[in-house]
Amino acid sequence: MNFSAARYAFLALGLSLSVHLPADQGVQIRSDHEAMARKLFADVIAMDTSVIGLETPKMAAYLGERFRQAGFDAADVMEVPTGPNLMSLMVRYPGQDRNARGIGFLAHLDVVTALRKDWELDPFALTERNGFFIGRGTADNKAGVIGLTAAFIKLKKEGYIPSRDLVLLLTADEESGMVSAKHFATVLKEDVNIEYGINADALSGILAPNGSVFGYYVQGAEKSYRSVLLTVRNPGGHSSAPRPDNAIYQLARALIKVEQHKFPVMINDISAGMMRSAAARSDTQTADAIADLIDDPSNVAAEKIVSRNPLLATVIRTTCVATMLEAGHAENALPQSASATVNCRIMPGVDPASVYSALAMAIDDEGVELQPIQKESTIAPASPMREDIMAAISESIEEYADVELVPFMASYGTDGKEFRSVGIPVYGSSGTFMDPREAYAHGLNERLPVKTFYASLGYWERLIKQLANR
Repeated sequence: MNFSAARYAFLALGLSLSVHLPADQGVQIRSDHEAMARKLFADVIAMDTSVIGLETPKMAAYLGERFRQAGFDAADVMEVPTGPNLMSLMVRYPGQDRNARGIGFLAHLDVVTALRKDWELDPFALTERNGFFIGRGTADNKAGVIGLTAAFIKLKKEGYIPSRDLVLLLTADEESGMVSAKHFATVLKEDVNIEYGINADALSGILAPNGSVFGYYVQGAEKSYRSVLLTVRNPGGHSSAPRPDNAIYQLARALIKVEQHKFPVMINDISAGMMRSAAARSDTQTADAIADLIDDPSNVAAEKIVSRNPLLATVIRTTCVATMLEAGHAENALPQSASATVNCRIMPGVDPASVYSALAMAIDDEGVELQPIQKESTIAPASPMREDIMAAISESIEEYADVELVPFMASYGTDGKEFRSVGIPVYGSSGTFMDPREAYAHGLNERLPVKTFYASLGYWERLIKQLANR
């Protein structure tokens, strides 16, 4: 997962990205629970669970043993192989009503590759410096793994019994295919048996550059990712004798039509929530346009005003944009072929085939071949923003009281889409608050504020109890 959309939120509201949030100093461990969680965090950060290190089996085994030591029955702690050198973990916390569908909690064990030669510090050693935990996976997503693990262990040791089963699903390949999540959601769907899921793979609490709270994003939808290859073929010839038809010019005309094509506006619960939140921070003209567009998605005048906001422009419709070009074979020869890759981010629930057809109609040239490039197989609808779940999340946040909960649709992918695609709603919520510019997820020197890590431990415990009691 990445946090680019959160950065766009700041840009959309005109907030400065040049002011750094002051680092916190001297965060002290206040309990045995926090000490235990920190040790777990350090131990799993030390495991290279990237596609190079392939240590998800090691991490799954390590955490599985911690659960068994805490009193979970061996039958309720299941290591699940989902590919060569890939191991996921499913932990069931039995509840009072064993016939009711459970509540799922998701996080992923794997991380993006990190090379020691590129980092200032060892990426696979947890370092605490200037108020931050630094290391690969600190922000994405081992803090989520440990937050949930620590909460399950603490509650189990205290003898807490939820009203229904709690099911922890720790996947092995969110960063490289999401086969594990698909396996849980399809092959093991009946064994998992959850009504909905909470995905810890989210940077939910957003702080503005001045340190004030901006909002708390609850992710309920994801755009899907598809690319299309446009190709024009031509007999070519010598450049000294130009032909009336030229593959590069023909492709260029097609790309201009792609640029000019606008897919229809679509408003769902998630995009409507994001728009209403933006309206509260906008000038009167924009706020009125947002209200008009929610009321009537075909309102062209309102759409033009709303689309000036770069964040909202991406959540009200499918978008397709040219990203790569390749043409010609010699500088003194007419091109025999020209091709371009067009990347599309498709609104939840929209059939990619309809997007390809719309592009073909817009281009309106039989000489331009369109070939879909399959990059992502799952198309998932948006999760309904249930009032009971939103209320539980709101009541579980203590660090910033009365923070606004904002429905959020991501332009990137998470394990959540695999469950949404089979009718299981998933909501991204992590309990963490930080300036998204400070995370460096997928990049160098990835980090998470120390106080945010410890605060999230309490959040998970409170949220589990809030949800289990509803």
